[in-house]
Amino acid sequence: MRKSITVLTTLFLLLAMTATASASGNGWRSDSPAGSVKVSSDRKHITVCDLQHDTTEVWAEYATSFLLMHTVKAEKAGGFECGEDTVFFGYITVFKLCFRYDHAVKQCNRSVWIK
Repeated sequence: MRKSITVLTTLFLLLAMTATASASGNGWRSDSPAGSVKVSSDRKHITVCDLQHDTTEVWAEYATSFLLMHTVKAEKAGGFECGEDTVFFGYITVFKLCFRYDHAVKQCNRSVWIK
């Protein structure tokens, strides 16, 4: 019984610290003429947006504290569109904005390491 109370108390404290961290700061971002990507201050949410009305593909590549790589794409529907993703376990540690003009070679901004 005592062990389960300790575990529950620890989980509660971790959740309380996470909620406090998300309330402060503006997060991190990377921009280009083609699009933008923003990571929330709690490092759990990522949003990538396509800023052009053209055939450019825009996406973000990111890694988590569990060393997993992910991609979130701004869906094309004829204009300013965004895509979002959420990390449930761990947090985002690094991300970069990538884009491709008219099926050309992939280009990416520099990686942004979150400390």
